[in-house]
Amino acid sequence: MPATATTIDVSHLSKSFGPVDAVSDLSFVVEPGSVTGFLGPNGAGKTTTLRMLLGLVNPSSGLATFGGVGYRDLPSPLETVGTALEASSFHPGRTARNHLKVYTTATGIDPGRIDRVLKQVGIDAYADRRVGGYSLGMRQRLGLAFALLGDPRVLVLDEPINGLDPEGIRWIRGFLRELAAEGRTVLVSSHLLSEVQQSVDRAIIITRGRLVYDGTLSGLEFTARVVVDAPDRAALHSALLAAGARVDVSEGGLVVKELDGAAIGAIAHRAGVPLSLLAEQQEGLESAFLELTGTEPEPAPGVHRHGAHAAPAEGDAS
Repeated sequence: MPATATTIDVSHLSKSFGPVDAVSDLSFVVEPGSVTGFLGPNGAGKTTTLRMLLGLVNPSSGLATFGGVGYRDLPSPLETVGTALEASSFHPGRTARNHLKVYTTATGIDPGRIDRVLKQVGIDAYADRRVGGYSLGMRQRLGLAFALLGDPRVLVLDEPINGLDPEGIRWIRGFLRELAAEGRTVLVSSHLLSEVQQSVDRAIIITRGRLVYDGTLSGLEFTARVVVDAPDRAALHSALLAAGARVDVSEGGLVVKELDGAAIGAIAHRAGVPLSLLAEQQEGLESAFLELTGTEPEPAPGVHRHGAHAAPAEGDAS
């Protein structure tokens, strides 16, 4: 059980690799007691951010700290921050127990923690089996065991659900919530919102190294869109575009985002265009995520986008 709560503080963090801006002026705070998802498409800059947070990459500017202290300056890093960045970074000839023993010996952590964390993540029965024979899911659990070895106040986990089977996904979702309920600060990265939406309380979303959303999932989910139509659809379309609306044209009508029904009705009324359809809808979490990150699928045949400003994500030089 962590003795004191510790926040993760990222302030105006930037990193450039030559001409490529992998992370640009990124700021957010991760609070204890809940699971925070660090989300974005592949190449968004998530791994570079986590590596700066953990002192593995030097930022071009800005700070990333744990309760105001940089990772390299923590007196007992493994007892403050538990990390799981790669499920494959284990010596295949070592057993799980021996792998963890290397770290308890090097850091002075109580070796009694080894059996405790192996049981906590559900692989104690395989503790003396060589890691080379482990499945991906078992290696993910061993990575979590390492992260928990120092009983840390903060956990930083990079794609912990990647490659797990449905049973493993259910287990880790519950496990992350248990850790947060103990008062720990839990930051989980993923490139798919659908993988973590049942386990995170809050989402920090980046794309092309920049923050595009920081808030609760409920705030992300209820993104309104309105389907509207008129006998004179062309006149309605022109009036909406003139008012600065973002409009998609489909066979069923005009799809308008970022304006509610009342605003659209007022625009039509001022333009003298009678409406034949005005229906508000709610987009799902995944649709909102794709819209924010600029990775939504191409419109289906018959739908033409007007005024869209999303662009494909660039690669992350990490």
